[in-house]
Amino acid sequence: MVFFRASKLEQNMLQQRAKIQWLKGGDQCSRIFFRKVAMRRAAKRVFQIMNEAGRTLTAHDEVVDEFVAYYQRLLGGERRREFIDLRYLRSWARHVVTPDEKDKAPGPDGYSSGFYKAAWPVIGEEVATAILEFFTTGRLLKQVNTTILALIPKRLRLVLDKMISPSQNAFVPGRSIGDNILLAQEMFSGYNRQGLPMRCALKVDLRKAYDTVEWDFLSAVLHLFGFPDIFIGWIEECVSTPMFSVCINGNPHGFFKGSRGLRQGDPMSPFLFVLIMEVLQLMLQQLIDQNEGFSFHWRCKEIGLFQLCFADDLLLFCKADVVSVQILRHGLDEFAKLSGLHANPQKSQLILSRSTGNEGAPYCSSTVSGGSPSSQHSVVLCRETSSDQISAYVTQCLLGNGLHLPKGVIRAVEKKMRNFLWKGNSVVGYPKVAWSDVCRPIEEGGLGIRDILALNKALMSRHLWNVIQNNQSSIWVKWITHTHLRHKSVWTVDLKGGSWGWRKLLRLRSALIPYIEFKIGNGESFSLWHDPWHSLGSLIRRFPRGPSRTNIPKETKLSAVLVDGEWSWPPIMDLECIEILHLLPTIHNGNDSILWRGGEFNTKVVYDIFRIPGPIVGWYPLLLGPCKIPRYSFVLWLAILEKLSTMDKPWLSHLGGVCVFCGREVETHEHLFFRCSYSRRCVRDLKATVRFSWPNRAWRMDITWATKRWKGRHIVQAAYRALLSAIVYHIWRERNQRVFQHSERPSSTIARIAVAEIRQKNT
Repeated sequence: MVFFRASKLEQNMLQQRAKIQWLKGGDQCSRIFFRKVAMRRAAKRVFQIMNEAGRTLTAHDEVVDEFVAYYQRLLGGERRREFIDLRYLRSWARHVVTPDEKDKAPGPDGYSSGFYKAAWPVIGEEVATAILEFFTTGRLLKQVNTTILALIPKRLRLVLDKMISPSQNAFVPGRSIGDNILLAQEMFSGYNRQGLPMRCALKVDLRKAYDTVEWDFLSAVLHLFGFPDIFIGWIEECVSTPMFSVCINGNPHGFFKGSRGLRQGDPMSPFLFVLIMEVLQLMLQQLIDQNEGFSFHWRCKEIGLFQLCFADDLLLFCKADVVSVQILRHGLDEFAKLSGLHANPQKSQLILSRSTGNEGAPYCSSTVSGGSPSSQHSVVLCRETSSDQISAYVTQCLLGNGLHLPKGVIRAVEKKMRNFLWKGNSVVGYPKVAWSDVCRPIEEGGLGIRDILALNKALMSRHLWNVIQNNQSSIWVKWITHTHLRHKSVWTVDLKGGSWGWRKLLRLRSALIPYIEFKIGNGESFSLWHDPWHSLGSLIRRFPRGPSRTNIPKETKLSAVLVDGEWSWPPIMDLECIEILHLLPTIHNGNDSILWRGGEFNTKVVYDIFRIPGPIVGWYPLLLGPCKIPRYSFVLWLAILEKLSTMDKPWLSHLGGVCVFCGREVETHEHLFFRCSYSRRCVRDLKATVRFSWPNRAWRMDITWATKRWKGRHIVQAAYRALLSAIVYHIWRERNQRVFQHSERPSSTIARIAVAEIRQKNT
């Protein structure tokens, strides 16, 4: 332990020394700079490569030729040749060229959508004519390529949901890939247990999925789904235009025309790829229907589930027997011959349940390389990934796509976030504000950073909401209905059994009940005893012996006590159960429905359910506005909370505690803003430039005064709020420079810099 601590201290010291050396010479035309450049180039340089024959090539020209030849075979081989039909009106072209977000990044021509929107009366006719010419002649004008590629998917996505099977959710509008993730968790639940039916899963990775799609197969798929010939011609013209070069060691080599593949980043490519993968679904379905020897995976026969598609990754499920695996393998091989999409054996796996034992394993493992799932793998993956990209990956892929985060992962991610906020790239620093306060909304005195645990629960609640509404368009809801519920109510089903994810979802029920309204119609959809349609909640939980005391069976539907739209209860003599007849809800015409109080289900509202709310602070508008600079607002936020590392803090008492500006009084927030003679001069110089006034009383009273004085959305008020944060920031920065770097600047310079930066922000 002592050695570990010593080695850690030495590592930190060397990191600091390297950082100091880089700060001194990294931006100069020095030996350090060029050595760093040479190291980065050498790390990315390809010196040798092994060709398909197994021979190692070391000569530069041979390496280049091998790269070009490989990608030319992959992308440019000889091409094999064997409601959408609506007129594209000029208004559609204008809608694509001039979207509502006028400040979006400019396109390849360098002009933003704001320019086209402003200049449309002048250039609109010519631009629309050029775009619509493509839909008439089929010839693609390269200058409007981007606009065309936006128009076609807008029409294609309208019909995609009606064509694609429920096992595909990626890129299909109105569906969530989180359903597939949750269903995969359910399927693998119990794989490590003995005594359950034999089952297996094939994890199939498609090699170079987008790059190897044959164009003639794509054309056949579009004809198969009944797209009009003119629409297919538009797509073929867009797909068949790319030219390729291979970049090796920083230099482009080769220039050849592609004859297969879909372009990465093309907004049309995901929709086309989903259509292609639907053909695999149909082919496998046909093989399964024609072969009586195929056995479905446990609990999958009722809903006909044998495949889950995650874009270019597949999960195929069946009983762990040779015949079933062979049928799936045959379907993959036939699909590969037609489409050009081959399974990558190095990245594909066969996963067998523990109950399978060794039966069929030798043959199966030779078909696809195998491996066993481990519950620890996902935790390790989450921790490793969140170390590099915290917010983007965790929020998009983990929080929103159907994965419950274990508490250990949440703690690890929050630790990385805290270190990033308070330390950055430095190895020193300490949290100045409790993380629970940082995660509060800005209105409650926080930074508005979402609490990961509460956000994860809120996002997962949407899946529970789909189960509550019995959304049968979701394949995961179908699975839950046929396996865990089976004529049971989601409100009273036992937590025992099912996967870990399903049990975690059920624990969210009590938090959602107050926000759900049961609208009673004919009563056919609601359980009398189990569903919480009554103000008392679920009656079976309130009156466990109610069915026997009232002679109403547990399985009774609510319609049994409704006659012609009125309540018609049998006589209830039990003194305890008589409470049921009090405060009965209103009956409506039509069918039963479950509604979210206040409108549609909203994740933002649900997030507030799972967090602990705090009081609203009056000063939060000082941190907002169009003129704000984030790092200035952050320092002002710390100053308002009096959390800056001023000299009056007990752990800084060894520094003397005296203000570095005036050298007379103890440095506190009250003194620094703006009782100190130096900070008063900064405010005076600022007032001489922009008429900035400050009462200069107690710090908290001054903050209250500023909040009332500079409230509102007017640009002038926003500018004054930004000036306050700027002057606080630069005074604090000047204080740190005097303490640590022993450099000084006059107050006039501080005021001038603050004004200049706010003006630059608003120009």
